[in-house]
Amino acid sequence: MPYIPFDLRSDADIRSSFGMSAGEAGRGFDTATLNRVYADQLIRSRGRYAHHRTLYAAFVGGESRFMLENLDEAEESDGTPAKLAFADVEPGPEVMANPLIMVWTERALLEALTEERAMQDFFADLLDELATTDPEAMATA
Repeated sequence: MPYIPFDLRSDADIRSSFGMSAGEAGRGFDTATLNRVYADQLIRSRGRYAHHRTLYAAFVGGESRFMLENLDEAEESDGTPAKLAFADVEPGPEVMANPLIMVWTERALLEALTEERAMQDFFADLLDELATTDPEAMATA
């Protein structure tokens, strides 16, 4: 059977793939665990936002139209991840097709920053709401 990406699967198929059923009881985890997942996503979003902000700062200072973020640690150059290269012309299809290279434009970076900021706002607001409506579901240190 060919592999079907999860974004193309139905909710029922996704649940079935992980042994879950519909409804809160079928999730397979409790509310406190779900809240920890939300908290983890907020923290991860902050990390992505900081990374994109750093990339944007590097990009704005240059005069190039394209920035290539190379995440290939096995490349012969020196194995340093997240190497940046700048170009005035759009990279060729072989570069664009490489999953380890992200080609950034100023617009793409601004969109990524906007999306991550929205994710942070969503998870922070959600956690605030959960903390005020069900404080016992929040883990305490």
